[in-house]
Amino acid sequence: MAAQHHEPGSGRAPDGAAPPGDDARLSVVPPSGEPAERAAAQVADLTVPADHLQGLAGVGEGFKAAFARHPAGVAIITARGPEGPVGLTASSVSSVSVDPPILGFSLQARRGSAAVVAEADSFLVHLLDAENLGLASAFAVSGTPRFGDDMPWEYLPTGEPRLLAVGRVLRAVPLARIKAGPALVFNAAVVDVLGHEGSGSPLVYHQRRFHGLSDRSVLDDGT
Repeated sequence: MAAQHHEPGSGRAPDGAAPPGDDARLSVVPPSGEPAERAAAQVADLTVPADHLQGLAGVGEGFKAAFARHPAGVAIITARGPEGPVGLTASSVSSVSVDPPILGFSLQARRGSAAVVAEADSFLVHLLDAENLGLASAFAVSGTPRFGDDMPWEYLPTGEPRLLAVGRVLRAVPLARIKAGPALVFNAAVVDVLGHEGSGSPLVYHQRRFHGLSDRSVLDDGT
């Protein structure tokens, strides 16, 4: 898909027009606070029954510690909001199916950027390499400047903001949003692959720190 080009970081479509594909629903998403949480929660298509799991707080601590030692790939999910582009760093993105192409991820918070992503009809999933560490950090901390003049990006003709420094980008539309505990779990169909070439050094998150994989990390399994 050819992207709609304009000055990187300007956040505007050519000739000053509003980005295409405006969605009236997004205009009512509050930027933060309890109203944003309620708005995001209302888009859930299904709620997983969890009342019978209330006595598992002790298990939760061990669960969290176990996953802290389980490395995960890092992505940035971007969408267009009522006040401009939004994005967040996620380590929960996974491949669900190849035919049809479906991915999954979860959002723990339901305010700010996460609330807009929860409401969006489409979004971009940027799969990060080690060279994108700065982007991962910027989109991981609330309040950090994003989509500025020093961060090349553009709106696609379909309206989503694309980060130009990322080589592997998937355009997706939500299939199901499932409320599971405090999280909103997404299944989304990948409708376009905007790039699939990376630097060869994927970015991963492990033990609360970012790491870069390389050929030096390959283990000989005897095959």
